[in-house]
Amino acid sequence: MALGAANAHAKKSIRFLTAGELHASLMSAEETTRFSGRNYIMGVIDTLMLTKDAPICFGEQTEINLLVDTVQQQLLQRPDLLRFNAASVVREVMVANYPCV
Repeated sequence: MALGAANAHAKKSIRFLTAGELHASLMSAEETTRFSGRNYIMGVIDTLMLTKDAPICFGEQTEINLLVDTVQQQLLQRPDLLRFNAASVVREVMVANYPCV
């Protein structure tokens, strides 16, 4: 029975978070909403780091706040990105700013 409820919920979710929605959460006046945006970015980065061929590298002292700020700055400077999938934008920002050399 629980599986049926999960399937019903999954059907309602027909699209992914956009970079615009992520940007709005990062700029929110509500701390919990900003925290959700930060956690989303952390989750995307964690997932990228688990892939064997992740094209991003961080120093041992790289802090999440720096990574979140990097994404936020790109979203502010490039409003053309706001219409794209948030995870793909986070990935591209990380690849551009933290390449493995």
